[in-house]
Amino acid sequence: MSREGTDARELDRLTSFGSPGGATTEEVLRAFAYLRTTPHEHRAVDWLIARNARTPLPDALLVALASALLDRGDAAGAERVIAPCTSSAALVLRSDLSALAGDIETASALVERVLARDVDSPGARERYARLRGRLGRTDPKPLAREAPIAPRTVDAPFELVREVGRGAAGAVFEAKDRALGRTVALKVYHRPDRDGSQLLHEARVASAIAGPGVIRVFDVHPRHGWLAMEWAALGALGALLHRGERATPPVDVWAPPLARALVRVHEAGWVHHDVKPANVLLRSAGDPILGDFGVARRPGEPASPGSRGYVSPERQAGSASDVRDDVYGFGRILEDALAASASREEAEPWRALARACTGPADGRPLGAALLAWAGVRD
Repeated sequence: MSREGTDARELDRLTSFGSPGGATTEEVLRAFAYLRTTPHEHRAVDWLIARNARTPLPDALLVALASALLDRGDAAGAERVIAPCTSSAALVLRSDLSALAGDIETASALVERVLARDVDSPGARERYARLRGRLGRTDPKPLAREAPIAPRTVDAPFELVREVGRGAAGAVFEAKDRALGRTVALKVYHRPDRDGSQLLHEARVASAIAGPGVIRVFDVHPRHGWLAMEWAALGALGALLHRGERATPPVDVWAPPLARALVRVHEAGWVHHDVKPANVLLRSAGDPILGDFGVARRPGEPASPGSRGYVSPERQAGSASDVRDDVYGFGRILEDALAASASREEAEPWRALARACTGPADGRPLGAALLAWAGVRD
């Protein structure tokens, strides 16, 4: 077949996308890669832009389209195309675009979102180290999953049943209260000699704002390094997300009450500072509670580092505590949940809220605005 015939065939394949019996995403990617080597590149780019304006294209095609626009010198066009995308490849490209624009804080936050999924994602570690260097700081956390040794026993009136979660500060166990016979969540700090004050702070903050959407604290022993809390029957949202879409309740069931809980924490004068799926526990599908207030601070106080992938660009830049940091974390939780959603159209309102929450700080919905976005009604 002549070169002209091959060009025409690949253009036909590209433009058949979305039609009955048309090309698959993989076939379009191959066709577009070929057409970029021909004089028809501009036609292929223009068609994909027009097609995306009618119906959003899959992330993989948007990454390819944005890359083509960037190669043509249209960084602004590439940013517009890829802004809604949340795949790892898209986040890396968005990070590169932010870095080109001089927004190193946002670039670093975007790479952290990739590392939160997979510390070995190609190119992510190198970008992260380079960006952190440009911010003038080194990362205090190793780029690997820490796994401190779990205690076999603990000096507490509880029988350990199984480990259900682990973080930088401590491990959480399902445990049985020997005296009362009830199941509790027992958090055991890795280093109580060093972190006893943080453990006590976690218990006091949760107790001070006790009520809807906040985990109940039963007992604490800073010297022995444990904290006993209520047991959430469904476990952590993070664990459910790892198990897949079938295990995770629909977003519109748990997200509105979670937004209400977050606003209540803010109205009580606190910034949680570690809003992520692992710290959202579910008593039932529609009854989420926030846990782990160990790094909670008052607005304006110095901010803690937070968990990689859920830290806002402002905190990347070293800003003080702000409720907008928590709103960013809420948006990231939505993003994680929606990444596994089977229906893009049904989830689009939540995707729009996630974009608003993870966008520029001055545009993030706060208080009543967040509740309105989430469909919360009194």
